[in-house]
Amino acid sequence: MDFRDTAEEASFRKEVAGWIEDRLAHIPHEHPADHDAKTDNARWWQEQLADGGYLGLTWPEQYGGKGMPIAYEAILNAESARRHAPFGINGLGVILAGPTILVHGTEEQKAFYLPRILNGDDIWCQGFSEPGAGSDLAGLSTRAEETGDGWVVNGQKVWTSFAHAANRCMLLARTTPQAETGSKHEGISYLLADTDQIDIRPLVMINGDADFNEMFLSDVHVPQDRLLGQQGGGWKVALTTLGFERGSLAFVLSAEAEAALEELTSRVIDAGLADEPDIAREVGRLAADVRSLSLTTTRQMSALMQGETPGGDGSAVKLAWAQTMQAVTRLAVRSGGDAGVTEDGRRDAGWISGFLRARGNSVEGGTDEVQRSIIAERVLGLPKSR
Repeated sequence: MDFRDTAEEASFRKEVAGWIEDRLAHIPHEHPADHDAKTDNARWWQEQLADGGYLGLTWPEQYGGKGMPIAYEAILNAESARRHAPFGINGLGVILAGPTILVHGTEEQKAFYLPRILNGDDIWCQGFSEPGAGSDLAGLSTRAEETGDGWVVNGQKVWTSFAHAANRCMLLARTTPQAETGSKHEGISYLLADTDQIDIRPLVMINGDADFNEMFLSDVHVPQDRLLGQQGGGWKVALTTLGFERGSLAFVLSAEAEAALEELTSRVIDAGLADEPDIAREVGRLAADVRSLSLTTTRQMSALMQGETPGGDGSAVKLAWAQTMQAVTRLAVRSGGDAGVTEDGRRDAGWISGFLRARGNSVEGGTDEVQRSIIAERVLGLPKSR
């Protein structure tokens, strides 16, 4: 396959890179010092993307999209990451909720939800993970009891990114007990829930960020028309969402790793450590890892453009990205010496925050253990472990 841009893609890359640089010159917080400032930036960047017409690039034109090949979305994500643009506050709506509704939604659901995702009226979170299920997503215990005009939902979710800002939630709940279905993958329904009745509590991480949240659902009513797909057939819909997560987000992760490596290299040179054998060897190893990550995501994009479904290689990207980001931030802190952890300079503080935050990379979007299980079962063909 040809890893180079076509003439049209190269022109789009130049256009979007210039647009991003122009808009980022006016970002509200150039060096956000706390979680509130980061949230402000994420909300502001979502508005800029909507204003610039860069949301829903791959969506059908009839639903407000541009109908462009996925390569253009990958270019936008890559150029945004290289310039350290924030992740839009409704990134999960654009990348996950919208595409899933396009596949499984009724025409009424598409007409209602899709424009609201693109114009920023709705912000989405993903209510999948639960404290009692660990990495076993289908082992969820959140229940939805039918009432005639919808469902009443009770349960708890955890590690829910952006829930603190969201008004909509992709919510998985069991509508038929496993004892009746005989399979833990059957009897789960996928609901498009509002968050106004959900008790949302941010989880403050070691670096002060609060991207993750706990969600407590107590008699939360979800109307009948908020069911996505068939009742009890939510596992199939959830796999669609996870497929988009492993496909679209892979492009973001790869570009983030490239940008982090570039910054690390500059830091090593500025610190006069470029000739230190151990440091040079480690930077070289990381450069090889990042290049491998980039080539793998390009192959994924090629497969997606040919109509293939994202497979287990997306889990390999997620796992490699988490380990690479942890190694990059660890070496960056080490390169700063004693001053790197004792002084309050912005660059040092940013690397320390990134180093601490990088531990979460092994949890968000599926733990390292989940990714290894998927690789073992779907890529290597090993027996299922559960």
